[in-house]
Amino acid sequence: MSAALVRAELRKIASTRLWWGLALPVAALAVLLNVFGGLVGAGFGAAPGEGTPALVLASIAYGLSLATVFAALHGVIATAGEFRHRTITTVYLTAPARGAVLAAKVLSGAAVGAGYALVALLLGLVAGLVAQAGGGVPPGPLLGLALIGIAVCALWGALGVAVGTVFANQVTALVLTLVYMLVAETLLGLVLITRDSPAVAGLSAYLPVNAGDVALYDVPARELAGPAGAEVAAAVAGVVGPLPWATSLLVLAAWTAAGVAAAWAVGARRDIT
Repeated sequence: MSAALVRAELRKIASTRLWWGLALPVAALAVLLNVFGGLVGAGFGAAPGEGTPALVLASIAYGLSLATVFAALHGVIATAGEFRHRTITTVYLTAPARGAVLAAKVLSGAAVGAGYALVALLLGLVAGLVAQAGGGVPPGPLLGLALIGIAVCALWGALGVAVGTVFANQVTALVLTLVYMLVAETLLGLVLITRDSPAVAGLSAYLPVNAGDVALYDVPARELAGPAGAEVAAAVAGVVGPLPWATSLLVLAAWTAAGVAAAWAVGARRDIT
């Protein structure tokens, strides 16, 4: 992979309306969710201007969780769209290797995902603080949540690229991504956590959406509940046997790596004529 390929992919993304079209709902949701979080936080204050900042952190985390869906969708649509419009043929023929193309697409997809995280963070923070009318947000936990959120959204952006490569049909890849992230994993998680075996129930924390959510909710949950924060984060994410945020992030990274490996194996053998 060369820097030129990455720049070409980023220029390609910037030349379309897809990236900002998906950024708009990320921004709107961040503002709406954090206005609500700020108002609720202000309601728990002992006096005007003395809100509960951890509630703003929680609403920011929820906004970041929703931003992961749009990060994944961007990767899926942008990549599968190249197969749909046959532009991938020119890309493969002019690049040194298909693996280099995939690597450049993965990095550019991760960059867009990280950008969506920044949109959700910045707009969410401003909206939450304005609605809370004071109280501030502790800088340490905020920085921790920001770094985790950027990493989670970047990983989902990269995973979206992998899904778009494996399922080159744009509609199929898009539907599968939406159904899995919004419905299927929730149902699968419910099946796992209702099992009598603790080992089986604990597998719920190793599903990709759940792993990302546990990582995101860990910081605000600890601010709200102290030592019991891990259990609170697990309850919000709908898992049993909570993992530390760093472990959850590694789980999501492993899913992303597996997706990219599958995309490399499939993409290397696909007929593009």
